[in-house]
Amino acid sequence: MGPLWLLALIPFIAGLILATSQVLQLVTETLRRSIGTVVDATVTGHVASNEASYAVLHPVVSWTAADGTAHEQALPDEVGAHALPEGGRVRVRFDPAHPELAALDTNARYRSCVAWLWAGTVLWAGTLAVVVGRMAYVWNESNGYASLW
Repeated sequence: MGPLWLLALIPFIAGLILATSQVLQLVTETLRRSIGTVVDATVTGHVASNEASYAVLHPVVSWTAADGTAHEQALPDEVGAHALPEGGRVRVRFDPAHPELAALDTNARYRSCVAWLWAGTVLWAGTLAVVVGRMAYVWNESNGYASLW
């Protein structure tokens, strides 16, 4: 096999990194769902942030925790700001010990993690299958077993 087969490392490593990062996010989401507290919150506005080359609006929500502490912060969302009008009611899931890690109580982030985890797994496992298949073929030809087929 020539040196061009080293190019197979690119999709293999990219898929492995993607799958690993999504597993970590999936664990974080699962922990947030299992130990988090759900409260009703109000959208008080929107704040823009630059992600990549375009501006994205994130909802600013305010809520009061069970202990009476008021919180207001911009939350990352998967829904889109147009779906969360100012003054609207949303559900927020947060850990009372770490309210800065709050997130909207939707399934969108969880579904996104699962989808990207599958994409990363298919990328690295597919690359591995192709390389192993090619190595088996080259090995069979070099040992003279190709004439048996």
